[in-house]
Amino acid sequence: MPAYSVKWIVDGEMIIEAESVEAAESMAQGKLVAILADPNSWPAELGTRGIQGSAQPLSAQS
Repeated sequence: MPAYSVKWIVDGEMIIEAESVEAAESMAQGKLVAILADPNSWPAELGTRGIQGSAQPLSAQS
């Protein structure tokens, strides 16, 4: 069976109130990890404007 590399791009923005940049990034990472398990949450929780993907065949490996 052929193998394919599928690349996804997610473009969005979250507004997070936090004490520091590091805290905001940590909170965003936590939300992303939790939300990825529930794709129905993506648009609302991630502020997603677009999700796109494409597949390309991988080169034959010897």
